[in-house]
Amino acid sequence: MITATSIVELKTWMPEIAAIETKTNQLPWPIETLKSCFSHGYQNFGVYSNETQQLLGFIIVHQPIPDEWTIMNVVVSSAFQRQGLGEKLVGYVCALAVANNASVFLEVRESNQPAIDLYTKLSFKNLGRRKAYYPTASGGREDAIVMQRSTTNEVSD
Repeated sequence: MITATSIVELKTWMPEIAAIETKTNQLPWPIETLKSCFSHGYQNFGVYSNETQQLLGFIIVHQPIPDEWTIMNVVVSSAFQRQGLGEKLVGYVCALAVANNASVFLEVRESNQPAIDLYTKLSFKNLGRRKAYYPTASGGREDAIVMQRSTTNEVSD
């Protein structure tokens, strides 16, 4: 169990990001796609163990315009899931968005109920679906749930 963590802005690409993505996700993002998120229009954050300085997870945020942010990816290393680190990352971005008067959008797989529950807890609202948005491991497609957290929402503790 991780007791003390810190969130740090990730300004440059690090191979640890790809390692966490690849080991954690059944259909990981390609490394080149991850690397492309370390360019203009993105702001990314990592959660680190204060004790070991190990990167435990990350969040990628696209900011195409100042008042509209999109969470593109949130990943916590499998060994550290279910310890509140995903909530800490998303909550941190939501607090920054409120401070910058920005709404936050995201898409989530319809089968990812733990993530949907987390986003609902953090005051995201369901806006609708993107049909057959995500590929599945079996070669099929899965709908995405589109969610938004407006600037008027408070971050839950």
